Amino acid sequence: MIFLLVSCASPAFAVQSTSSTQPVQVTINDAVAISATWNSGANNSAINLGSVLPDGSQNTYTGGTSGEQLFTYSSVMIDVYTKASGPLTGGSNSIALTNFRYMGGSVTTARAFTTNYYKIYDNWQKAPQGGSRVAPITLYLNVPLGTNPGSYQTTIYFSAVKHNAGTPTTP
Repeated sequence: MIFLLVSCASPAFAVQSTSSTQPVQVTINDAVAISATWNSGANNSAINLGSVLPDGSQNTYTGGTSGEQLFTYSSVMIDVYTKASGPLTGGSNSIALTNFRYMGGSVTTARAFTTNYYKIYDNWQKAPQGGSRVAPITLYLNVPLGTNPGSYQTTIYFSAVKHNAGTPTTP
């Protein structure tokens, strides 16, 4: 009877080996990720265009490490859109968006910001593994003659979607 108890108590998988193997499987999801920086600052850093004269001339802010840059960290090809929240305002004064323009990505001629999304980058290649891709965005501002002095602000948005997914609706 003791023999019966001992033989029933030992596990059936007691075979041991000097090695063991296990298959591993993981599913990687699509990732759409971008960031925008000004003057090599942090993501979403404030854009400071400095002090300008209201002389009706075009002020150019060349994109790149000392200007605006857009980064993709996406694992798929993406489309990037941009818009502004509205005119540049300072109290009750404003500068129309027709005077605030951008160029970069698929936009090769300066284009005025609008309050609706416009595709700035079409079919941007995915980021290399472990890295990013970067695109300079050049900004232009024309401050009309007679514009009241003061600080003016607006907000610009960049929104990315998987290539051909359609125009974003937020933010």
